[in-house]
Formats: sequence, C-alpha cells, structure tokens
Amino acid sequence: MGRKILLIRPENIFDYNNYPPLNLISLATVLKSKKYEVKIINCASETNPLETIAKELNDTLFVGITMLTSEVPDAYRIMKFVKEKSRVPVVVGGWHCTLFPEQMAECEYIDYVITGEGEEHILTIADAIANQISLPDKILSRKILNMETFPEPDYATYEGLESFINNFLTDKLAEYVKKPMRWLPYESSRGCPSQCTFCINVVTNNTHYRKKSAEKVVNEIERIVNTHRLTHVKIIDDNFFVDINRVRQICEGLVKRNVNFTWDAECRCDYFKSSMINDELLALAKKSGLVQLTIGIESGSLKTLAIMKKGITPEQAEFAVKKCNDYGIVTRPSFIVEIPGETMEDIKKTITFVKHLRKYPYFTCGVQTFRPYPKCELTQQLVKDGKFSEPQKLTEWMDHDVVKTFTSAQYIRPWQVNGKYSEIAAYYLTMESGVSLGRHMMRTALDRFKLKCFITIAKIRNRFNFYLFPVDRVLYTRFFRSFYNKTKAR
Repeated sequence: MGRKILLIRPENIFDYNNYPPLNLISLATVLKSKKYEVKIINCASETNPLETIAKELNDTLFVGITMLTSEVPDAYRIMKFVKEKSRVPVVVGGWHCTLFPEQMAECEYIDYVITGEGEEHILTIADAIANQISLPDKILSRKILNMETFPEPDYATYEGLESFINNFLTDKLAEYVKKPMRWLPYESSRGCPSQCTFCINVVTNNTHYRKKSAEKVVNEIERIVNTHRLTHVKIIDDNFFVDINRVRQICEGLVKRNVNFTWDAECRCDYFKSSMINDELLALAKKSGLVQLTIGIESGSLKTLAIMKKGITPEQAEFAVKKCNDYGIVTRPSFIVEIPGETMEDIKKTITFVKHLRKYPYFTCGVQTFRPYPKCELTQQLVKDGKFSEPQKLTEWMDHDVVKTFTSAQYIRPWQVNGKYSEIAAYYLTMESGVSLGRHMMRTALDRFKLKCFITIAKIRNRFNFYLFPVDRVLYTRFFRSFYNKTKAR
C-alpha cells in the first residue's frame, strides 16, 4: 500500500477563499516528517474539484477532509464521490466534526472522525491504515497537544500558496503596510481562557491555553518571512496576549533580529485597563511591526455584555481603542447585535457606541447579528425555550438556509427583536469601515469610485440612522460578487 495522503478543504457556501488552508498545512507538515507523501487540494481554487480528486485517488492511503459548518454541503458531496469511486478510507476533522462527532460517525461515507487538534490523531490513523490495523473507535477523542513539539509549518506543502501570498487582506491595516503586500497566516498558540457565552472555544473545551515558546515563535516567523519574502504576518491565535511576558519576549526578539515586516493579532480590550498592555509594551510592539489589533468589544450595552459574560465595560473598550490610536495602531473590534435577551434599547446602545468610536482615526470594525454557534450557552437557551433547534443528523446540514442560520454574519433569525433592522444596520456599520472590500483592492479607477460611493452612502445612513429602502445594498452585493468572480478568474 502506498504512503500518499490526500488532504482536502471543501468550498464554503459563501464562496470565500481568502486564506490558505493552514490547518491542512500543519497536518501535512507532521505527516511529511514521518515520510508520508501529502497532496493538499483546496476545492475553491480548482476549476473542477471532483475531477482533480479523482485523478489523485490511485494509490492513496486515505482522504482527509477538514470542515467548518459552512463547508459541510461540499464536504458531503466530496465524501460521497470518493466512496462511490474507490475504497479509499475517508477521515474527517475540523470545527464541525468537533461539535458533532456522533453525527459524523453515523455517516456511511466516513471511516474516522477526528475531534479537536489533529496533528497526533492524523499520524495514528495513517500508521494504522498503512499497517492494515483497525482502530478500536471510529471517533478519536480530543487531546491537548504540546505545540512546542510541533515541527515548523512547511507552507510549501501546499502548491497553491503563492496565489494567497499575493492576495489582498481586506483589513484597514493594508493601508499601512509595505506594498506590494505579501502575507501569510501564522499560529503561535491555541485556546482562550475566557468564558464568553457565545464562543465556540467554551463549547469545545478549547479554553486551555497552550503555546509555542517565544524563541520558537521568533525563529519560525523569521524563517517564514525570509523564505516567502513576506511583508506581513497575520497571527491568527484566539488570543495572542494571554501570556504577556511571552509577547514581550517575541517583540524583543523580532526587534533584535531586525525582521523587516508588519504583523497583526487578536487581544482582549480589558488587558489595557489592567496594565497588562501598557505604554512600554505598545511602543515595543509597534517597533516590532504591530499595525493592527482585533479586539472583541461585542456591545455598547452593559446588560448585553453581562449576558455574554465578556467581563468588560464600554469604558475599558474605548480606553483600548484610544491607546492603540495614540500609537498609530489600527483597532478592528467586532460587535454583535441581537444577542438573545437584548432589547432594541441595547441594540441601539451598540450602534451609538460604534458611531462614537469613529472619532478615533485608526478605528474600524465589523458588526454582525448573533450567530448561534452550535451548543454554546446562548444557543442552548434558545433551544430550551423552543425558539430554535439544531439539526440532528449530517444530511440536515445540506440545506444552505440551515447553514446560513448558524454561520452568516448578517442574517434575519427567528428569535430576533427586530431582525430586519439589525441585519441592515449591521451591514451599513460594517460597510462604513470598508472591511469587506478595501479601496487598495480595486484595480481600476471606476471600481475605486464605485466603492467610495457605497462607503459614503453608508456613512450618511449611519449618521441619520436611516436604514430603510436599502437599494444600494443590493447594488453593492452585485459589485462584491463581480469583484471576487473576476479575482477567481485571474
């Protein structure tokens, strides 16, 4: 039996394809360290994904498929195709599998289900199949792994990497980085100790924080930047600043080695008020290349923040935005409206707070309606109250409307106070920040002018809280789809 393994990322229902498959790159790196041959297929980048998969099935040890909830419909199509074409085992993993392992295990097209981190399990499965050994359980239970022992991610295992390196980041940070931008995502830690009631980390017991050492992070970032000639690194950790001493050591190491690049990461806003992030650290981080922090503010209502168990106040949030602004660091807070238990008064407090924070030039944001991540505390309460139900088997996730209910950033849902108003308000508040498409992404003067018009209309609507007759939103949706279709065609 051969030692070739096929790793696949399915297409999502929103047709987004902005990030390289870092999770599969990590798995491929571990497999290659044990002399397995790995081929990664990103279906969104393929003209005919099933045809590409069919060509690779000969002598394949097994097919591994990762999936988010938004990728389930395409993942199911791929699994069915593989099993109808061959006897190759199918292994699945990713967030959706971690949330619903039993549903996945019941599927006739699946041989093994990996929950949680996959680097150790994928080797166990590969060795078992290669040696024709049956594992005792179809579901491989979640393990907490030591990231310090991970081999350095070999991004080159993915053949389509260069198309992502040259691709645009939609973030406002793109206005402040070296052109042309060349970027990649990087993971230095996993987990977040916070207990937010809407968060998938709490549901999946991913609150245990584990990390790579500062030295390992500096070494890896330096090599990645030099190897791929990067100008920017997007650190995708759930919360990069949990260990503040490690952050300081990383920044010092990058400065000492004079690694010439910029970076961004995620952080809690109350770390500023607690002095974990002080002026000294901000100055050091800025010197090391920090250009943007994503911070989860979520709401301008104290009541809503309490429902979420965020453990912050609007005053702490504004303090964080102001401190970053003082150092020329972009903040990209996230906000959520229509949290179960909110009133229109709470929703309008968030809208007012977003508009208040716009006085800081480096402030930008994304606003969404509450997405009921499966099994989180807020979702479970909706289920208990009879306002909502979760699919009970895998095939029910094939319905795109069901998937959108769980995953769409701006969507009208059954329990909302005023879903139509909130969905449109969330769109215009996000539109004003220009974080879905940026002017730096436009290739023609006409497209830049069109985008400027959409953003200007959003600013006017937000100023007067006028969200009726959103004809311009329909036009923007067409513009958005046209832009990404042209990008894919290139």
